[in-house]
Amino acid sequence: AFGASSGGSFVGMLSSQMKQDPEEYAPFLFSAANIQIMAPNEHDHWDIPTVFTTMSGDTQTSKRVQDWVNAEMQVDKGPYKIITTSGRKPIHVNHFARVFEDDRQMSDRISGSIHQDLSTLGVVNSSTDEVFANPRFAKDAVMSIWQKYDLLSRKEVANDSKHVDASDVHPFGVSKRLMRSLKKEELDDADSIWLIEELNVAWDEHEITAEGFEDVLEFFLENGSARLE
Repeated sequence: AFGASSGGSFVGMLSSQMKQDPEEYAPFLFSAANIQIMAPNEHDHWDIPTVFTTMSGDTQTSKRVQDWVNAEMQVDKGPYKIITTSGRKPIHVNHFARVFEDDRQMSDRISGSIHQDLSTLGVVNSSTDEVFANPRFAKDAVMSIWQKYDLLSRKEVANDSKHVDASDVHPFGVSKRLMRSLKKEELDDADSIWLIEELNVAWDEHEITAEGFEDVLEFFLENGSARLE
C-alpha cells in the first residue's frame, strides 16, 4: 500500500486496524506499506514491513517518523526502512521538458518560458536555478504563471492557431486516454497542481515524490512478498 501526506495517515490507520482485526479485512490485507511525508499517528500500531519516505527539508516530520519507529518497529516486529530525499534541487531551464518528456505539449521552448517567468517573478534564482523560498508563500506569483499555461489559456491559443486542435490540449502529464476517464474535478486538479508540485519537490518540503521509489519497490519485493505466501 502507498500513501502520501493524509493518504499516508490513512494507510497507517488501515494497517493498524488490519493488525487488530485481520478477519474483518481478509483477504485484503496489506503485505507492506510506503508512507510518504507523514508520521504515523501515535495511537496506530502495526508490524508489516514499512518504508517511510521523508524529505530532508521537513525535519519535524522526519523526527516524528524516527520517534515512532524507535517505539514501534523493534526486533520482534516487521522490518522498516527510512528513505530521506537528497535535499533541495534546482529548476533548470529544461526542467519541465525533462519532467514531461512523454508529453508532446511540453517543448523546450515552453519549458524555457516557464523558467523565465519563474525567474522574472522572483520564484527561482536565474543565476543558480534554485528556488528562492518556500513556494507556498509565493502563491500569487506561482498562480499567475500557472494561469498563463493552464488548460483554458492553452485551449484559447489552440483555437487561434491553424496548427493545433483545441481537443488535443490536456493537462501537462495527463494523456488523452487517461483524461477520458477523469471527472471534471479530477481534471481541474490535474491542471492546477503540476507547477506547484514541481516547485515543492525542488524546495524539498512536504510533497509526494518519486525520489527513492526504486528503493521502495526493492524493499517491497524483498519483504512484502513473504506475507503473500
